[in-house]
Amino acid sequence: MKKSLYLLPLMIVMLSACGNKQADVAATAKADESTVEATQKDDAATKDSKRVEKEFGSFIVADGFGEAKEQSGGGRYFYVVEGHEHDARPNNISINTGHQNYNLDESERFAESTTWQLNMQIKQYGMDAVVYGSSGKTDAGDIMYIFDIKFNDSDEIDRQYYILRDKKYVMVFMSNFDNDESVNKAAELMAKSFEWK
Repeated sequence: MKKSLYLLPLMIVMLSACGNKQADVAATAKADESTVEATQKDDAATKDSKRVEKEFGSFIVADGFGEAKEQSGGGRYFYVVEGHEHDARPNNISINTGHQNYNLDESERFAESTTWQLNMQIKQYGMDAVVYGSSGKTDAGDIMYIFDIKFNDSDEIDRQYYILRDKKYVMVFMSNFDNDESVNKAAELMAKSFEWK
């Protein structure tokens, strides 16, 4: 599996600065040193789901998914269905942290800015896609915005979950090329279960 395939959908989501010209992504430790897995006993997860800790927080990885360590790096961690790490174009979920321009009491401005940027990037790249947005909260009570990018000429859907704090966010990004419901559920579990460190 080639790293460039993971990064193709990310060209439309390089919103790390949400209005800034440069993205400011937190530096990270080695993936092997920052990952701690423990059996999760949460009702929303199966008994084999695992809580994973990274330098910015922890989240639950659904049973049957594992980190694609060859593709992970630079503060972004990729997860795929186990056994599909070397597929040419696997469904995948990534998680990373970044900085943005708004405090929590301005979260609606973050949502408006992100929606505008996504629509501009779709137009700029000539993609036949539509953006849908919604909001919610994580299980820990943090504000979460969800953006779906639905491609009109395929089954692909890209979904971005932004979990906000003042001037920063965690993004869970899902690329689901064949509309596999288990991938949708795994991404939702990762986002909803996220807890800041």
